[in-house]
Amino acid sequence: MTTAARTRDAGKYTDPTGDTAGDRSASFVLGAYAARSCAVKTQNAFDATIPLQAREVDDRLAELFEGGEQFEEEVLAQLIAAYGSRGQVIDLRLADELPAHIQSGALAEAVASGAGLIVGGLLPRDPVRHRSGRPDVLVRGEDRADGSPGYHVVDIKHHKIHERKRPTTAPRPNSSVLVSSFEAPAPDFADEVAGYGFRLTSREADLLQLAHYQRMLGDLGWDAPGRPLAGLIGTDDWAREAMVTWMDLAEPLLRTFSRSDDSGWTARSALERYDHEHAFRVDVARIAARQTGRPDDPPLLVQPIVVAECSGCQWWDYCRSKLPDDDVSLRIGKGSLDVREIATLRAHGISTVDQLAGVDLDELFGWYLPEVTHRAGAEERLRQAARRARLITAGVEYERITSGPIEVPGAELEIDFDIETTVEGTIYLWGFRDSSDGVYHPFADFTEVDAEDEHRLAVRALTWLREQAEQTGSVRVYHYSGFETAALRRLAEAHPAEPIFSWALDFAAEHFCDLLTLVRQNYFGVHGIGLKPVATAGAGFAWRDDDAGGLNSTRWFTDAVHAESAELRELARVRVLNYNEDDVIATARVRAWLRAS
Repeated sequence: MTTAARTRDAGKYTDPTGDTAGDRSASFVLGAYAARSCAVKTQNAFDATIPLQAREVDDRLAELFEGGEQFEEEVLAQLIAAYGSRGQVIDLRLADELPAHIQSGALAEAVASGAGLIVGGLLPRDPVRHRSGRPDVLVRGEDRADGSPGYHVVDIKHHKIHERKRPTTAPRPNSSVLVSSFEAPAPDFADEVAGYGFRLTSREADLLQLAHYQRMLGDLGWDAPGRPLAGLIGTDDWAREAMVTWMDLAEPLLRTFSRSDDSGWTARSALERYDHEHAFRVDVARIAARQTGRPDDPPLLVQPIVVAECSGCQWWDYCRSKLPDDDVSLRIGKGSLDVREIATLRAHGISTVDQLAGVDLDELFGWYLPEVTHRAGAEERLRQAARRARLITAGVEYERITSGPIEVPGAELEIDFDIETTVEGTIYLWGFRDSSDGVYHPFADFTEVDAEDEHRLAVRALTWLREQAEQTGSVRVYHYSGFETAALRRLAEAHPAEPIFSWALDFAAEHFCDLLTLVRQNYFGVHGIGLKPVATAGAGFAWRDDDAGGLNSTRWFTDAVHAESAELRELARVRVLNYNEDDVIATARVRAWLRAS
């Protein structure tokens, strides 16, 4: 769980680090994920009237968790190896099975020793401020005024955290990143790199988690003086070199709602945002802990709203039972409204798709927009949601937004194309299907594919494609999204001396056709315009595998390489190949559907 989790022992609570948080009527603590996660999780965990949920984690989520843990272990090994020859490293991960007070005591000793790098330490639980936490790494910074060592928090995330930024003539917030090497990870040795920024929109939660740890360090008197800099290590590729990205948690970067500001919003720092979210969840926990099931119970502070994390939440079945079948947050998944947007609609009696579909938007905007100024483009977001609501009530999956025939480029030889990659993004399967005879041509490598293996496989696949092109008067290769062409560019940049990659780039520029672009230009989709919803609801195609999907295919690839028996490995290989073949067949069906429109 990501918040304090209720156990069956005498109404006790357990935080994510394994700490007993105390009786419901006394003190409690919240882990580092509470402020960044759905507040209903906290509420359900502390409400003893709600049955305990033991929802099993599905294979897709298990794969993500395992991938994240493996990445973290690899990063820590690299960090320790790089820094270990230069400074003292104390690794406390081996103590994580010991009682919490021994673990936190060991961390206190490590901090007092002034070690340059402390890994896996459990911070002392703070029932007064309701906090507990175990940051991945503490990096020593400048000493504090009393001469004691000061530290910065670093956390490891199995996702990218940077995005490119256009150069500007005037300084702008988040237009550069501060990065340091593993050999000298402290922010004192960091360099500023222009042209990149932090992914504020999608990675705000990472900053709130860092702020949780930062507050704990400050309360303990362990934080380094000066700016509250905290570090993140993501999957961003800096010329194959891992780096620590330092974020100033006091810099106002996050757009938030503000009733007092004339614009309706203001930029707040990660620490300010965290303080608000943490305090709210403390209130949520307190009220939830007072629930007895009697009529005089205090009203709960939050109600279920469907968000992205619901798909992997142990409380989903309970929350789903509280939602009507036509709830807006439940039915509108693509282009979904956020928690504040949904709560604002509900406060004015609009909670179902029927109600949203029938509302007068121009009248609604008068009271709605002032309450959702935290969102850029809030008006258009609601217009799109209302449009989806109207289509849902009418039973329409795809709405044509153009008229007349859709021009799909054709050729004598039409080939459908799709690639599959490992979790790390390495291509292990190139799938082609000749539409003239329906024959599927896969080029696959079911081994631990490295860069050299990927190179050899790509040469084989693209050489075959070139041979087909040379034997026919005209050729067109169809794919869905820009993923395939981006892969070609990546390979060409990585292997500039490989002639087949140069040929492929030139060939793609003239002969490739991205069907996603055509769908986007001509249709509005209630549930999006990805290949699977378009091929299924639009073109009437059905994948053979009930669990068909990109994330699942990475798990099947792992089974194809590492399953215990040859029989299981072969079954997984067949499953991957069938999935890829269905992808290219689906692409062909979408092409036919577009031509028939």
